[in-house]
Amino acid sequence: MSATPPAPTPPNPRPSDSAAPDLGQPDDTLQAVGAVSLRLMAGAVPRRTLEQLKRTVQQSPAEYPWQVVTQAVLAEPIEPQRLVQQGLVAQRDWILRGGRETPGPGIAHHTKSFVARVAAQLIFGAIYTVVIIVLLLLLKYKLPDFDIYRVLTWCQQTFGAKR
Repeated sequence: MSATPPAPTPPNPRPSDSAAPDLGQPDDTLQAVGAVSLRLMAGAVPRRTLEQLKRTVQQSPAEYPWQVVTQAVLAEPIEPQRLVQQGLVAQRDWILRGGRETPGPGIAHHTKSFVARVAAQLIFGAIYTVVIIVLLLLLKYKLPDFDIYRVLTWCQQTFGAKR
């Protein structure tokens, strides 16, 4: 009676090897989302699939359909070695870039914004001053007996300004 050795058990399947990961299990969800992120970061998702997913996400404004996105991205076959190489290149580029691909405005943008804001305020102040002077001259022209200093005296008497 010879016993046959048991068949070797295959290693744990990767999300790309199985038909669809069980997104109800936290560990499987973590692995699936990580695999999707790697594929997206590596640029390994075909443009056709990305366009379909974009339409899907746009049609679901209330909630992000992450399960649909995850399953669609993982359904695309990919060579693991190529994915790892592309992912490592993307990691290196991310680190060299210093983070996200669309960084916030730099110091040059802030400086230009500040200069533009100050210039706009100076222009507005100059126009405002010219308008006030023209109005005072027009008042003096229309009412020659009007004395602007009477208003100052009235304000001092009303609000009790001390000399």
